[in-house]
Amino acid sequence: MFSGETQIFANEEVLRTDWVPDNIPERKEEMDAIRFAMRPITTGSTPHNLFLYGKSGQGKTAVTKYMLNDLQSYLADEGNEIEKELYISYVSCQDAESSYQVVGEILTVLEEDTHERPKGFSTGDLNKRLFEKLETTGGLHILILDEIDSIGSDDSILYQIPRASANNKIEDAQVSIVGISNDFEFYKQFSRKIDDTLSAVEEQFEPYDANQLRTILRQREEIAFKDGVLEDGVIPQCAALAAQDHGSARQAIQYLHRAGELARHHGDETVTEEHVSRAQEDIDRADLIDDFRSMTTQDKLALIGLLVLELKGEAPARTKEIYEQYCNVTELIEADTYSQRRMYEHLQAMTTHGFANSQKINRGHRKGRHLEFELAIGIEDALDALEQESRFSSISETLYDIRSVQ
Repeated sequence: MFSGETQIFANEEVLRTDWVPDNIPERKEEMDAIRFAMRPITTGSTPHNLFLYGKSGQGKTAVTKYMLNDLQSYLADEGNEIEKELYISYVSCQDAESSYQVVGEILTVLEEDTHERPKGFSTGDLNKRLFEKLETTGGLHILILDEIDSIGSDDSILYQIPRASANNKIEDAQVSIVGISNDFEFYKQFSRKIDDTLSAVEEQFEPYDANQLRTILRQREEIAFKDGVLEDGVIPQCAALAAQDHGSARQAIQYLHRAGELARHHGDETVTEEHVSRAQEDIDRADLIDDFRSMTTQDKLALIGLLVLELKGEAPARTKEIYEQYCNVTELIEADTYSQRRMYEHLQAMTTHGFANSQKINRGHRKGRHLEFELAIGIEDALDALEQESRFSSISETLYDIRSVQ
């Protein structure tokens, strides 16, 4: 059944989102910022803490891994005089809603026998376990905390780790943090104490424009595809679609990859703009559902509160109004009901990930200013995403009933 397929790809792996090229185009300034922050390592000193911001698909993680891999190669060179071992630990904080859970995720990376986040320990004991592991290992440690904004306001770990040496928690080990966040406002919410302790270098990754995305796609085209299989308009179309949406390189690469797959599947000898259009439809719907699934339960519940108001024609809405609906929903499915402040943080997370929009409203001198929220996706798309999860099936039925009444 697999014989005689059209030869579209030369090296399909190049179109995987986790592939890191030998050189990364269009991010020179950002790479310089990382090099500045890491430069103290070249003299055996602790590097600066570093925070990188930008929407999903802007190359934050890829550039970080590329630069730190280069740093490891430099330290492995016999020509340098640094005798300390460098340990780079990549930690996904996507499902960590507190500093306690972040420490647990770090331990799953540092400890060979720990495969799940530890539970049942006090915060002090868990932190002690982390610092003992770092101290026992010694050397230089860089902890890459990807999607660190998931912890919201519970950010004490960003104080504890940088202060570990000063507080005699570690002596021989040297530790720095690289925080990666999709939320531009995350760093600004830190208290003065944490801000002063981190003293972090900050760098913002702006969305790619169409010209930059074409450069990125051309780099992969040369390796990924057979000669002459792409129509001239394919790469410009992939770049333009991604640029006008999120400016995401990941998205542009996915469009190109899926277009090639569709051509191969249908036995077409060339990849056309029509393949790209169909690829966009497939991927955007799948991405929406995947992104929704990746959100925490509380993120989703906050969004459902907003969705109820959208269905009733009462959005844009203020936080207090959304919170009332949120409480009804948590009661319906017997989920934990957070405070309005905590729900607001989860609503902001949905804004960061493109499911909701917020706008500052000025009501004048007496009434002041406030935020109002509305859906950033279509109501049908939101309902479709909810239907994919069994826990929200009863809510889906209720929402469809609300819509039918309206």
